[in-house]
Amino acid sequence: MKKPYFPVYTRVGPNPVAVCEKLPVQVFEYPFFNDGAAMQPRSNPKRKELRLQADPIFPNQEFLKLKGFIFHTSHCGSTLLSNMLKSSKQTRIVAETEAINGLLLSAIFYKLDKEEVLRGLTTIVSAYLQPLGNAKNVIFKLTSWNIFFIELFQKAYPNVPWIFIERNSADVVKSLLKNGRGFVEWWYHPTDLLQKYFLGKNPQPETFDAYLFEMVEAHKAAAQKGNSSNKLALEYPDFINEFESRVLLHFNLNFTNTELEVALEKTKFDAKSIEKSEFLKDEETV
Repeated sequence: MKKPYFPVYTRVGPNPVAVCEKLPVQVFEYPFFNDGAAMQPRSNPKRKELRLQADPIFPNQEFLKLKGFIFHTSHCGSTLLSNMLKSSKQTRIVAETEAINGLLLSAIFYKLDKEEVLRGLTTIVSAYLQPLGNAKNVIFKLTSWNIFFIELFQKAYPNVPWIFIERNSADVVKSLLKNGRGFVEWWYHPTDLLQKYFLGKNPQPETFDAYLFEMVEAHKAAAQKGNSSNKLALEYPDFINEFESRVLLHFNLNFTNTELEVALEKTKFDAKSIEKSEFLKDEETV
């Protein structure tokens, strides 16, 4: 089967462009999509640019089924859940792609028109729905701060189910202090633009710990703005025992008994590790 072009990242700017590469199906097997893309040979990559201001163009294209979105607070088991869902070869997980992140950061920094951002989002999502391998269904596991754009996602996909995973805020902060990226690093940004945008107040938190706690709480508040009719709220680690009865049912997925066994086996290993390594509870790498 001919390999399609998938977006790898979006250049942040007033006219955001998604840079796409021809990638093998194995790229979706990694805990995070961009880790998989980075592991591919780069000597002479086949690339093309997808201009997000234009209407999406995929001539004569049959798309896979978009089954849902996973939003979360960070460090709450979302990567574990996405790994469990990948236990079926028919389910493709697009995990925390920098293509969507770059578009949304462009919207913040350059105050892009909402319709332009909406068109860019649907273009990027459509690109990941291109067939490759055995996949029939696609679920996006978003970067945690993408929850602040829940209304954008729901305007684009009003009937698509979504999940929000949360965890005790103090436990999330404790885990983020050990090994946090994403919005954790915004504390050290030369300006506080991102802090002000997401927390929406002035003055900003005085300490790093307070900043992290307020951001986690803001994630949860943002999730309340979403359409509850398509929402499933989950908590870590309860969703592990609810995987078949609630998660699969919500996304309208059917796993074989073998696939369910493989999914539960994933709970024994570090969800974020590229190499298969045993999960150590004290490290809280979820």
